[in-house]
This record gives sequence, structure tokens and C-alpha cells, in this order.
Amino acid sequence: HVNNEIKNKDPIIYIYNTHQTENYSTDYLAEYTITPNIMIASYMLKENLEEYGIYSYVEENSVKEVLNKNKWKYAKSYKVTREFIEKRNKEFTSFKYYIDLHRDSVKKKHTTTTINGISYARVMLLVGLDHKNNKENLEEATKINSLINKMYPTLSRGIYKKSGVGVNGIYNQDYSKYVFLFEIGGVENNISEVNNTIKALSEVLVKYIKNEGDVTY
Repeated sequence: HVNNEIKNKDPIIYIYNTHQTENYSTDYLAEYTITPNIMIASYMLKENLEEYGIYSYVEENSVKEVLNKNKWKYAKSYKVTREFIEKRNKEFTSFKYYIDLHRDSVKKKHTTTTINGISYARVMLLVGLDHKNNKENLEEATKINSLINKMYPTLSRGIYKKSGVGVNGIYNQDYSKYVFLFEIGGVENNISEVNNTIKALSEVLVKYIKNEGDVTY
């Protein structure tokens, strides 16, 4: 469990998990004493970005607790994380980017790739089309996806656009064009593959943020 203090730095990224209980495979867990879930990936991302001098804040409040308290169904998870975003934004006025990490449920053959002999959990960006500013979100997701393709070919599964009946279709992306939803690997990926991907994704995000003019090197 990583310390979430900010070390007197202004965090520009808010990292959270709308579906906090999404777990990975428990293979190769001998060296880890953790539950390999999507929240661990959030802490990995925070740590990796910090090495580049980019500070983040990881949301630790329980989505499930809020759902239970309000007697809301699981589908209302995005409503809960919207409340978290708005609350944290009052605390940290420095946030610019919002990253919602998820784990996909598809089979390993679709969610794994090998680059230079290293096994990675593949990444997919999800963009909701059911709000009026979706073109801006799509534009930013496309910039990140292009960088992934350039820096780590085959790592990305592309951009998945979702809208219509039976899906959320917004994913809090109406809040800002910088709200990103990443699906990192699938249910059969292990934490080692996820860790490799988080390292790669950190490099990509640093380049993206640098291009957006936020960080001076």
C-alpha cells in the first residue's frame, strides 16, 4: 500500500477507480502480498508518474460503501465517482487530468501482447458519446492512443466508443475533456503484466502532458 501524501506538491492528476473491486489473475503472486486489483494499478501509476516529477492523488474512499449507504445499484457507480471528483476538486484546485482505471473482462488472448520479449496487459480507451462535448474527449483520447501506438506498437486495443441504451455512455467525461477511462488488461492478466503496462502508460502520459504544456523539463 503506497503512501498517498502529496509531499507539498500540487497534484495535477486525480486517479480513481469507478469499479474498485475488479481483480486480476492471482498467478505469480509469490512476491506480492497484495490483492491484485485495479486499485493497485492506480498506486503503481501514481508512483511511476512521480518518478517523472508529476504528482497525482489516488482516491481511497469506497465506492461500494456509498452505493450501500444510498441503496444504489452497481450501475450508479459513476454517480458516486462524480461526487468524489467534485469533492476532491475543491480540495485540490491543481487537478487538470482525471484518470479512471478499469480492468476488462475479455480473454487473455485479446488483452495481452509481447513487445521486445516483455508481456504487457493491453490498453483500451473508452469514450462515452452520450453528452454534447464528446468530440473534445475523443480528440484527447486520440492523442493518447496515437502516442501509445507510436511508443508501444500493439499495446493499444484502440478507442471504444460507447453510447445508447444499457450503457452509461458518459463515464463522467462531460466533466472535462481531460477525463480518461482506461481499460488495463483483462481478468486473466497478472499483476506483473499490468505493472509493465503501467510503466509504459506513464511514459506515454508524461509525453502527452508535456505536449499539453503542463510540465516544464
